[in-house]
Amino acid sequence: MLGAAGLDFFFIDTEHSATAYADIQALCRTARAANIVPLVRLTQNDPALISRALDVGAMGIIVPHVHSRSQARTVVDAVKFPPMGHRGFGLGSIVTDFRNNSAQEEVESANRETLVVLMIESAEGLSCLEQISNVGEVDALFVGPYDLPLSLGILEQFDNPVFWQAMDRVIKAGEAAGVAVGLQSSNLSLLVRAREMGARFIMYGSDFAVLLEAYREAVRRLKA
Repeated sequence: MLGAAGLDFFFIDTEHSATAYADIQALCRTARAANIVPLVRLTQNDPALISRALDVGAMGIIVPHVHSRSQARTVVDAVKFPPMGHRGFGLGSIVTDFRNNSAQEEVESANRETLVVLMIESAEGLSCLEQISNVGEVDALFVGPYDLPLSLGILEQFDNPVFWQAMDRVIKAGEAAGVAVGLQSSNLSLLVRAREMGARFIMYGSDFAVLLEAYREAVRRLKA
């Protein structure tokens, strides 16, 4: 359904939802067959969780609460195979799609194509932004649309200049490092404004939010 709608990617959330690895693998298999990229947002920055998500088919990982360069480096080290990192080799058919490639070819492909997305969602992370974005092999910075404002004392104040100053700083740091920047929201006006500022990693809503809003609007119009 998401592929048919024209989306480029989606992420399966394990930070704020109870998602089993068997479910993740089934969703990743279906997504790959439908030519839409499946990402997984982890519960926390843990090499074991990173490798597990990748081994069941995630084509990239989103890591929450990255507050420092060393934490960013931990992510990259867990995602990449040697010599770029220390990921252990264990590529199953969900990853190789039964291609008859050599182990070396699969390692090079995984290192080249696996997305690394780091979440900037704290004042501490914002203060270390330049160091985080320049760690190398990072593909995108994902601004936590609620946690970052919460950390800055402006929760849900998306019209507050402080929020947009933070967004501007993240976007400029990303541009300087060659890293995409974006955020997730059900507010299309907010996403359009971020896009006009230079955000390129744009996530609209969530599956349940889109369904809920559509049904609410339909009920409102029918009852009117």
